[in-house]
Amino acid sequence: MDGLLIPGLLQVMIAAGRWPRTADEAAKQNLHARVPEDRNRRLRTIYLYAPPFHSVAEIVAGSGKDFYAKFGALHELVPEASVEIGDFGLGSDTPILLDYRAGPTDPQVIHLEWSGNGEASSWVVLAPNFAEFVDLLGL
Repeated sequence: MDGLLIPGLLQVMIAAGRWPRTADEAAKQNLHARVPEDRNRRLRTIYLYAPPFHSVAEIVAGSGKDFYAKFGALHELVPEASVEIGDFGLGSDTPILLDYRAGPTDPQVIHLEWSGNGEASSWVVLAPNFAEFVDLLGL
């Protein structure tokens, strides 16, 4: 994808059915979360996107322009080096991204954090790499 390498573990998880492979599989998360119940409540709401994955640059060039321009703290990202892989569930407006700013492999996982007090949102690290993200979620 645009010179960025999707983590091997993510590819393995997709092939094994541990990550949604299709939009239909992804939609089932609205009824039954993939993240185990023993995780904290916020993590249990995570909704994992099915491939094909898209960079923030592709999303901004399409239907996501308004969201990212208004709320997405684009000044903190390199849109061409950020790939959406999930969010925190229905109505959350909290994307989860693979962040390749450090290079084309081994991205950190970040999410949009809302301040809750009227201040601008910002991107924060959820996990330093994809493998630790998977461990955090118990997948």
